[in-house]
Order: sequence, then C-alpha cells, then structure tokens
Amino acid sequence: MKKNHVLIFSTILLVNTINIAVAEQTESGPYIVAPSVGYYFFDRDNNNNADDGVFYGIGAGYQINKHFAIEGNYARLNSETKNPAEDQDWIWRLDDEKVNADMYRLDAIFSLDLNSDWAPYVAVGYTRLEQSPQFGDDDDMMSAALGIKRKITPTLSIRAEARTFHNFDNEDTDYAVNAALVYRFGAEKPAPIIPVVIPPTIPQPIDPCSLDDDGDGVNNCDDKCANTPADSRIEVTGCRILEVPVKIRLEVLFDYNKAIVKEQYFSEIQKVADFMRKYPSTNTEIQGHTDSRGSDAYNQDLSQRRADAVREVLVSQFSIDPSRLSSVGYGESRLLVNPELTDLDYQMNRRVMAHIETVVEKVEGSF
Repeated sequence: MKKNHVLIFSTILLVNTINIAVAEQTESGPYIVAPSVGYYFFDRDNNNNADDGVFYGIGAGYQINKHFAIEGNYARLNSETKNPAEDQDWIWRLDDEKVNADMYRLDAIFSLDLNSDWAPYVAVGYTRLEQSPQFGDDDDMMSAALGIKRKITPTLSIRAEARTFHNFDNEDTDYAVNAALVYRFGAEKPAPIIPVVIPPTIPQPIDPCSLDDDGDGVNNCDDKCANTPADSRIEVTGCRILEVPVKIRLEVLFDYNKAIVKEQYFSEIQKVADFMRKYPSTNTEIQGHTDSRGSDAYNQDLSQRRADAVREVLVSQFSIDPSRLSSVGYGESRLLVNPELTDLDYQMNRRVMAHIETVVEKVEGSF
C-alpha cells in the first residue's frame, strides 16, 4: 500500500511541476542527454544485502524553460553481497558475490538563474531500484538532490550533486553522489533572414504646371513673377499688387504786377485736371507767390489773386469740383530765388504752384 502511495505522490509532484513550468515558459527548451557516474551508499540496516558501489548512468530530458526541466535516468550499480544469505529464488549466496542493480529515476529539476556560468539546482522525483540477485522487494523510493552545474559552452555543462533516496515501505534511506556531463541540443534555429529587395524607384516625369516654387498659389506655368516674397498680395499672374505713389506738379508764371493766367499754361493746367479726374480722391492747395518788389500787403493780395485765377481755370475750363481745390496766397514770404539779381530771378518768383500726390495699387511689372 505504501508503494502505491509513493507512486501516486511522485506522479502528482511531477505533473504539478510540469504545469507550473509550462505556465511560466519563456523560451522553447532544448533536449538533454546526460551520461553520469556516481557512488551509491546503502542504508546500514537495508535488506538489500549489498555493499556500497559505483554506478554508471545515462539521462535524457527536456529543458522546459530556464528554470524547469524534467529528466529520466537509467543507472547500473555494480556491487557485491554483504553477507551470506538466501535470495528470493531460494539460492544460497556467499559473501562478496556479484550483485547488479538497475535504477530507474524520473526527476523534476529546478535551477536558479544567477546570470552566471554557475547555477545551483534542486531535484525531486521517483526512483525504482531492481536488484539481481534479489534479497527483498524491489525498492520504490522518493529521491531528492541538491547540486550545482557549470556551463562550459552554450550546449555543454557539467554538474555534481548529492542525493538521498527514501523507501517508505521499509523506512530505509540511501544516499548517492554523482557527476554528469550534460549536453543540450535541438534548439530551434532562427528563421533565415530573407533580404527584402526593394525595386528601384523610377522617377515619374513632373508636370511643371503642377508646381508652385514660390508658394504664391499660382503654378509655375502661369506665374509671370517668380520668387514672390511670402505674404505678398498677388493677382492671377502671380505678380505682386504694389502700392505706388503717383504725383504731378504745376507751375504757372505771371507777368509783373499781373494775375492773368497766360494761355500757354492751359495745357499744363489740363494735365493737372486730368490727373485729378483719374484719381478722384485727390485734393490740392493752389499756392500763389510774388517777387520782392512792392509792399508786403500788396504782394499778399496779388499772390492770392494769382492763386484764385488758376483755381478758376481748373473749375470753369476743366470742370474740377471746386470743393477739391483751395487757393492760398503767400505774398513774397516764399521766394524761390533769393536774392533776385536778374529779370529771370524776378520772373521765377512770380508764380503759382500746386503739388498733387496719392498712392495707387499697381501690378508688379506693369509700370
């Protein structure tokens, strides 16, 4: 009955160990083969009637992950009879006769990962010992081991352990020490790296009319003004709309002590009228002047009459709205030529002046 309990307990222990290991599996483990050699110590009160002896074994297993492995092991123990006795076949055996024992073991192994070539481990499992000649029942035992292993190469390592075996039928406890050479193989090879061949990119012809190099919203084909500065106001040709100052200047000269506009200046006055009609937002001040001869009061009046005369020509002859015109006399306070040394100098000071200026929007390149 105790033997069945050992088998059941061992099976449950191994199944639970495998389930835990698979649940924590991080990588596929390689296969294990492990030849070993060791020395077996029988319990002093055992009924095997066998001396301690050397055993040789071979193990095979599977590394489930970096911590857990399962391993089956077969070992052959060479021993001798301990005392003269009758075996179970009713054959009398003398002292020091040859005794052979076959050991079958199934272990669950847990290794500590110390990020080193050295790694301690513990193992628990079930062991069956079949002896010939046999002096008692075959032994079914629980076994436990404490060991250490060292990696030599990525696939080869050595390990050494001390192990205890307990037989629950007769309460015997045996011991063993052994060393093994562990070879791991069968790891999956990484999938070959297949180079990705990228076909050469054949540049497609670019339609220049789909490009807008200066980013002004007008394609290169329609853009008449390249490299337009950013944030410029543009029109449909891609050229900037600029604010351009326009101006005109009027100068009318008068005879001495006269305020009559000579007909020869009508064409110049008409140009001013045309300018004001073209730019209806413009207004102007018509400024009258005299030379230095005469009193200040007289010259002030004369200059005002001259300015008024030019204003009247603009209104009556060229239909300019009088509200857009003002006339101011400055007398002799703003001499153009000073001192006056010649008749021409006096002539240049007897004048009416007007300056008209405004700002208009024009397309770049059109002026």
